[in-house]
Amino acid sequence: MKICDTSVLVDIDRGGVDGKVAALDEAGRHAISIVTVTELRLGVDLQYERGTDRHQQAIDDLDRLLSRFDVLPISRPVATTAATIIATLRQAGRPLDDLHDVYIAATARTRDLPVLTANVDHFDRIDDLRVVDWETF
Repeated sequence: MKICDTSVLVDIDRGGVDGKVAALDEAGRHAISIVTVTELRLGVDLQYERGTDRHQQAIDDLDRLLSRFDVLPISRPVATTAATIIATLRQAGRPLDDLHDVYIAATARTRDLPVLTANVDHFDRIDDLRVVDWETF
């Protein structure tokens, strides 16, 4: 199992990555952080006027996409790990400005799972985190 970063789901949603999706499916079921649900829903809410048919269709499409993944919560151990990641990166002078990515990384590290992402540079600086590049997956 891998934790898929938001960038992977955006890529899947846009299409044209059928080979990668097949490889992902062959490897079994995968997970996402609850943070990814927030990021994707925010994208829908900003792109479409709420209450319209297009907005509802986008929500329905998003729900279908999300149903392919186990959704992992932000638990107390994840929050503690996130704080450690933030402190470590700040002390090293290499802060990660995207708090969403910190929580995704903390979820992965807490559960000892690799992160599958198109934004390798966001995650590579985090110690003890296995990162899989979606671009070469």
